[in-house]
Amino acid sequence: MSATILIVASLLTAQGNAYTETFTRANDHYKTGDYSGAIQAFEQLVSEQAFHAAVFYNLGNAYYRAGKLAPAIANYERALQLDPGFDSARQNLAHCVSETQQRLARPLPPDWEQSLLFWHYHLPSSVTRWLALAFWLAFWITLAIRQFRPARYVQGVAAVTAILALAFGASAWAKSSTGTLAVAADEAVPVRYGTDLNQTVRFELHEGDRVTVDRRERGWARVKTAGGETGWTPDSSLIFVGPPYEPTTPKSAQDPPQSGNTK
Repeated sequence: MSATILIVASLLTAQGNAYTETFTRANDHYKTGDYSGAIQAFEQLVSEQAFHAAVFYNLGNAYYRAGKLAPAIANYERALQLDPGFDSARQNLAHCVSETQQRLARPLPPDWEQSLLFWHYHLPSSVTRWLALAFWLAFWITLAIRQFRPARYVQGVAAVTAILALAFGASAWAKSSTGTLAVAADEAVPVRYGTDLNQTVRFELHEGDRVTVDRRERGWARVKTAGGETGWTPDSSLIFVGPPYEPTTPKSAQDPPQSGNTK
């Protein structure tokens, strides 16, 4: 497993001296084997919104070395959300998943998305949003130009920019509406038929299993596995990958969720 700490000059330069000191301190802790100290420092960066693929990758490495698979997996997933081409994060994620009890695959997007938007999985969601906006503006600018210069090629450019704006707009919408990825944080996470601790357990997740969450209410989350199984579990038993990105310390010490009657 690759666990090299990445020193990213662009991050340090862009975020300023305070972030540089914290990032360096986290690296120093990691190099000396103080993984708890490294985790604390990297989590501080996350809490201060220093969202960068290298921060999440290094945090994942520290959690893995500390023997905590669930937060390691969650942070490698975050690194890949921000940089889908981050091969080291992908390799480390696969290694962590291979050490989980069930080795569950990540839930896949809907079939229509896999068929029509197969090209967008290597693009961060921020990139697709900006490209959609850029091509939408380009479309209207081209239409304005066409009013003064009605050449055939201008009409063709308008059509191309409109198609690209729709394609990247659909990509941005799909990335934001397919549910939130989450990771089971506890050794055993019962998933029930409804939002009540007295409800029958439908199936069980184990530490590091990835699910999508499409609904949350009163401290409960409705999850779906790669195999299509669905049910409800306390959201304190999950680490939400995001965005939004939050510190990945498991919340299992919190009060139990309120009961309801949702099916």
